[in-house]
Amino acid sequence: MRRLITVLATGCYVGYTPRAPGTAGSILGLGIIWGLADSSSLLYIMLTVFLLIIGIWVSGRAEIYFGHDGSQIVIDEIIGVMITFVWIPLNAFTLVTGFILFRIMDIAKPYPANRAQKLPGGTGVVADDVIAAVYAHILLQGILILMEKGAL
Repeated sequence: MRRLITVLATGCYVGYTPRAPGTAGSILGLGIIWGLADSSSLLYIMLTVFLLIIGIWVSGRAEIYFGHDGSQIVIDEIIGVMITFVWIPLNAFTLVTGFILFRIMDIAKPYPANRAQKLPGGTGVVADDVIAAVYAHILLQGILILMEKGAL
């Protein structure tokens, strides 16, 4: 069971990247998104919700090995990136912009993400990334709307 939890929590060991494991996990998330590019929105959302549920459970168990929100745990970044891109058209611009926005929000942890991280167990590990992803999603949607109207 320990091996399964480690593989899932670390994104197939991506979380062991010596520098910026959260960024590496986010990049893995982009790869998953790209792989789902031709899938239906319903499948994408179902997979995201499934990963969210599994991610909370796995993160809670992985804390035994890595501590609360240990840097090796990157399933939360994968989930966050996936939430960022719900109903976003995928192209080079949106992928790069959404990725950057998510990383900024995840690192900055604007309220209430900073408090959500302090929740116990896997909920705290994943909650701050979900909030960061919602902020990144809203900002990305705003940028796309402004571009569509010719304001950017």
